[in-house]
Amino acid sequence: MELPTPHSAWHATLSNHPAARGRARGLAARTAPRTGCRLWPIVLLVLALVSSAQAAFTLIGLSIDDSATRNIVEGRTLARDLPPVRFPGTLRTADWLLDRPALAATLARHLYPPLERYHVTPQENGTYELSDLGALRGSFRLVARGEKRRVYLCQGEFRSLAHILKLSGGMVFTLEFRDLQQGGEAYLEVVPQLYLRLDNTLAHGLLKVLSPLVNGIIDRRVGNLTTATQVVGERMTRDPAGLYREMRSWPDVKPEELEAYRQAFLPDEETR
Repeated sequence: MELPTPHSAWHATLSNHPAARGRARGLAARTAPRTGCRLWPIVLLVLALVSSAQAAFTLIGLSIDDSATRNIVEGRTLARDLPPVRFPGTLRTADWLLDRPALAATLARHLYPPLERYHVTPQENGTYELSDLGALRGSFRLVARGEKRRVYLCQGEFRSLAHILKLSGGMVFTLEFRDLQQGGEAYLEVVPQLYLRLDNTLAHGLLKVLSPLVNGIIDRRVGNLTTATQVVGERMTRDPAGLYREMRSWPDVKPEELEAYRQAFLPDEETR
């Protein structure tokens, strides 16, 4: 057994003295809060980073901080890489149209008859109401945008099979743009991708059975939108003046929309 040295015995005696114990408790009380105060900023920073990491995720290279979008992408019923859409034009034309969804729908209705029932109506909260006056009803909004890419969130319902089958849920739609040259002419290629999440839990369980039906619906709708995009893009690129004259006779084009088109694509055109 090790015997205590005189120094250790003296130190133990002092530390057991009531006055010494009081000073030690006072020192600990004064030191603890200061240590805690120094640690709090670090704790808060870690919590903020963890919360941010949970809320944000990356999609087509864009940071998305939207819980509804994340829930659809991560809990998707199905995902599809859709065929690219190519038409004469530039990114400037595409951005101009995408920034005006209601006018884009109006142009599609007039230039491509299969979409004559489609209507897009802006809402006060920044979303757009979408309806084809029949089977399709819902809303959509822009979630994120970057250089040559956009992400949209769509939510609503669709009826099929003579309105017997009703499907509701959400869809995340991504768009990536590529500038191309073909025969000395500028073309724009749009690469779409979608993530679909059905609300009905039974639909998730019957995905193998419903998949051909759902994919068929998607193919038909996307096919119409693809053709409409090509028709509108080509008219705006190759005949902006002729399209402007037609738009002036359409009652569903607002004066401010017509003027915005003129300023963007026909700055030298006189207004009459």
